Formats: sequence, C-alpha cells, structure tokens
Amino acid sequence: MQRLAMVFLVACRTAPGAFQSPDECRALSAGAQRDECWAAVAPKLFSDDPAAAEAIIMEQVGDSKVRDFIWLTVTRDVDPGSYRWCEKIEERTLGARCRTLVSRPHLHRALQQQGGVAEQPKKGAPPPGGAGPRRGPPPGEGPPPGEGPPGETQP
Repeated sequence: MQRLAMVFLVACRTAPGAFQSPDECRALSAGAQRDECWAAVAPKLFSDDPAAAEAIIMEQVGDSKVRDFIWLTVTRDVDPGSYRWCEKIEERTLGARCRTLVSRPHLHRALQQQGGVAEQPKKGAPPPGGAGPRRGPPPGEGPPPGEGPPGETQP
C-alpha cells in the first residue's frame, strides 16, 4: 500500500503543469525530471527574457530531444513569426515541422491576435480573415427570374 501511495505521489509531481518556477527546476538533480521541468517553465522564461532563457536551456537541459521540444514550443507559443528557434532544433523532422509552422501564418494568426493565447476556431466556422470561397447565393436568394448573368437563359 505504501508503494502504491509513493507511485501516486511521484506521478502527481511529474504530471504536466506540475512545475511552475525555475527555482523548482534548479533544485532537481540532472536528469529527465529536471529536463521536463525546464520544458514546462520555458515559455514563460522566453516571454520575459529570451537571451537569458536561451542560456539557461543550453546549460541546464541535458537531453537534446527535450531541447528540440523546447525550441518548437517557444516558436509556437512565444515567437511564431521567427525561424530563430527552429534553427536550433537538431532533429531533422522536428526542425521541418517548426519551419512549416513559421512559414504558414494562418497556423499562428490566432495566437498573435490573442496576445499569446491561441483561440481554437469553432467547428463549422469560416476560416479567419474571411468567409471562405463563395459557392453562390443561399437558396432562394439568387437573381430574379430572367435577370441572370449575360448569355445565360432563365427558364
């Protein structure tokens, strides 16, 4: 029973969002848990001071895969219009995904408009920036009979 309680406590401590400050990360010994902590607090650090945050991540995060994830997260959540952090990604596929995100403004337009908080579009809503392609007038709202486009005959 004690073992189960201990597993539960460790699982709760390492759950996403459990880490909230750089001090928590610094208090951990090197390893996966510390790397995950830095990944959780990185977006806030980069929002405040990108140069200092970059130095911290390069020094404190030992796993290159976690660093790559941090660079992608920072690009997506903090600086979606810049390739700056994508260039630091070592893994080729993840780097390509990051560059795709930056090269397609519609993927981060909502994020920029909301000042850092992306709003998910409602299901069935038109795309941002317009109503989308026109497919003709709604039923019953076409031109009056006999007044269609030139050269077209109406019954």
